[in-house]
Order: sequence, then C-alpha cells, then structure tokens
Amino acid sequence: MNYNSRELEEERVRRTARKKMISAELEDFLRYLNSPWHIVWRNLLVGLTRGLGAVFGATVVVGLAIWVLKIFVDLPLIGEYAQEFRDRVSEVAEETRYTDDFERTQTILRSIDLRLKEQNELLEILNREQP
Repeated sequence: MNYNSRELEEERVRRTARKKMISAELEDFLRYLNSPWHIVWRNLLVGLTRGLGAVFGATVVVGLAIWVLKIFVDLPLIGEYAQEFRDRVSEVAEETRYTDDFERTQTILRSIDLRLKEQNELLEILNREQP
C-alpha cells in the first residue's frame, strides 16, 4: 500500500513539473513573439548560416567531384570521358565566380546613375525656362 501512494506522489510531482515546464516554455515563446528585433536578428543569423553552409557544401562537393574525376582520368577505358567531364565541371566552376557579375552590375549601375543625372539636369533646365 505504501508503494502505491509513493507511485501516486511521483506521478503528481511529474504532472506538476510538466505543467510548470510547459508554462515556462509558453512564457518564453510569448516573450519571443513580442520582440520583433529578436525575431529579425534570429532569422538573419539563421539565413546567414544556411547560406554559408550551402556555399561551403557546394564547394566541397565540386572539389570532391574534380578530385575523383582526376583519379579516373588515368584509367584506360573511361579516362577520356572522365577528362571531358572534369574539364566541363572545372569550366562551370570557373563560370560561376561572381566577380564578373559584380563588375557587370557595377557598370549597369554607373550607366543608370549617369542617365539619372542627365534627366535631373534636363528637368532643372526645363524648370528654369518655365515662368
């Protein structure tokens, strides 16, 4: 009989602890929802981490692919195909460097800036000519 009362007491303690834990988690969640800057900061960190992870993962996969293909180049039957594939993978890896894209974007932004300055100058001239 003492054993049953002990089990009941332990179950009551577990239920009370579970309720307190759920209450504390709910309180933390509500505090999180009421702090928009905390949400923005956490999402920014998560996004940066995922982006860096994707870049790092892609780099490792491409590097391993080139390394494996380099090993297969020396094999008699598939060496020629492996060499072609390796060259193509290396070419794609070189094409995806973004320095060219950044330079192109910078050139486009400069031309847009020049056009906007020209339009502003024309608008100023038109505004001066009108009485």
